[in-house]
Amino acid sequence: MPKALRILHVASEMVPLVKTGGLADVAGALPLALKRQGHDARVVIPAYRRAIAEADKRGISWGPVPMTIEVGGIDHQVGVGTVDIDGLTVHLIACNELFDREGIYGPSPSNDYDDNARRFAVFCKAALALPGYLRWMPHVIHAHDWQAGLIPALLQRGYNQVLPATRTVFSIHNVAYQGTFWHFDMKLTGLDWGLFNPMHVEHYGKLNLLKAGIVFADRVVAVSRRYAEEIQMPEFAYGLDAVIKGHSYKLSGITNGIDAGVWNPATDTHLPAKFDKKKLAGKKVCKDKLRQECGLVRDNDACLVAVVSRLVEQKGIDLLIEAVGPYILSGRMQLVVLGSGDLAIEARLSQLQARHPGWVYVWYGYNDPLAHRVIAGADAFAMPSRYEPCGLTQMYSMRYGTLPIVRYTGGLADTVVDVASGHGNGFTFGPIDLGHFSSVLDRALGLYQHFPEDWKKAQLRGMTADFSWDHVADEYIALYESISFAE
Repeated sequence: MPKALRILHVASEMVPLVKTGGLADVAGALPLALKRQGHDARVVIPAYRRAIAEADKRGISWGPVPMTIEVGGIDHQVGVGTVDIDGLTVHLIACNELFDREGIYGPSPSNDYDDNARRFAVFCKAALALPGYLRWMPHVIHAHDWQAGLIPALLQRGYNQVLPATRTVFSIHNVAYQGTFWHFDMKLTGLDWGLFNPMHVEHYGKLNLLKAGIVFADRVVAVSRRYAEEIQMPEFAYGLDAVIKGHSYKLSGITNGIDAGVWNPATDTHLPAKFDKKKLAGKKVCKDKLRQECGLVRDNDACLVAVVSRLVEQKGIDLLIEAVGPYILSGRMQLVVLGSGDLAIEARLSQLQARHPGWVYVWYGYNDPLAHRVIAGADAFAMPSRYEPCGLTQMYSMRYGTLPIVRYTGGLADTVVDVASGHGNGFTFGPIDLGHFSSVLDRALGLYQHFPEDWKKAQLRGMTADFSWDHVADEYIALYESISFAE
């Protein structure tokens, strides 16, 4: 029987303590799934102000003495907090001058802190010092995204002598975010200046922490199978295609899962009515209540299309705005949008709502209970992303009998099968232009209006698919076992 593994996940965010994107969902769910399978998985994140506030509610305890972490000739006193979240041990790295701020990566989503290189160098070095501090030695350290990119490099280059047999896995959640800094920040890393070259951590004259993780990790994982292929191509890799292709021998793609307990229409406390694949009547109640809540016209057979997303160009929201007008005017569809992002896109959505009162509703910001109600009450869910490393909301929507309309890219291609195949659970399109998106939207509305039985069959196929983390965890365990030296 395989031995239980000790796995330390190093991430810059994690639900329910702090979240800005999908990384937080993965960092919260994957370790729990590993724990359920008998492995000793833990997580370490920075002790941001909001993370400490959430951890305080759950009874955080602090180590008696701080660690001293040197970065760039300056010693930082780092505290270690520990909190239990649903049986999962989570450690918080506290350094007030670096993490006790309102923002996570910057004062706003579009502005980074000037000292992020130092902040995450301290975090990575503290994460590597943590096993000695705790006297708990992991078989595998799983580092996530550029904020933890120094971990594999420091470990391989002997920064921590306490972990001679520990191996590393590095996850790429979104290659567009690389952690690039000016070359003199190299002194903060603790790495030899000789590594500042195109084969290691230098990229077009800058320090690149995502590249550091890719180059030095024992294994690299992209968050979907197709994304692992796409990031080896220039159009998807944001300049790192040659680097990733050069390390493709250790690259694999594992499509993220979802928390099937939180996203379950049969038990979801946010919904006005519960339902499942055997009894779909509750979904009709959810649609009617959502229309009422959003002030939409209710006495029609229009298909209710939803968007829950960051409102940015990557997500194809601009394309959606261009396409939907004729279908709304003809009474074939209504639109509900929940999210925030680019101010220009938000302004265009506001104009769309003003032009079509009772047919378009937009809510700006993050609202988790409303997100559940929108996904449950909608008939279809639009994700016309230009690229999508994995995506989670298309899986949430299928679990709620809401058919996704997606571009065939990244994790969307891995999880959504077009109904034209005869065994599909949604709708897909290829080239990212108005004509192709309008065509797939027209096809979805046509099936909804004229072939309700076929629509229902697609709903049931989506609701019965297994997107749970327990299923995904098996793939990660096999990966860990292939590189670890568990006693």
